[in-house]
Amino acid sequence: MIKLIKNKDQAHEITNDKNVTSIGAAQDSATEGFSPIDYITSSVAMCMALTLDAVLDRGDIEVDSYEIKTSAVKANTSPSRLEKIDVEIEFKGNVDDATKEKLVLIAKRGCTIGNTIEHGAPVNVSSN
Repeated sequence: MIKLIKNKDQAHEITNDKNVTSIGAAQDSATEGFSPIDYITSSVAMCMALTLDAVLDRGDIEVDSYEIKTSAVKANTSPSRLEKIDVEIEFKGNVDDATKEKLVLIAKRGCTIGNTIEHGAPVNVSSN
């Protein structure tokens, strides 16, 4: 579970089950922290990375390292939403193009976060 606490005149504190806290802030805020778009795009990157890690470990595929860059384009519509999320994966080491294509396809197909964004999930909100 993720818990967000906002106290008056303080930053948004977001804490996970491991008690790791990060600071959330609006994109154009003076407060240093991740914006909601930063969180969603980093979630896609992390999800694809974990998928890649599992495949690389199981498949005995040699990759020295990889870098995943994500960016998002906000739609000019109402309700406010993202139009698209772009992901670029760069593999370091002696990895041929066919293997790169296969790894990219597996990362995309295996990413729960990316699949949820593409196919949708209800957001149930309550109050107490």
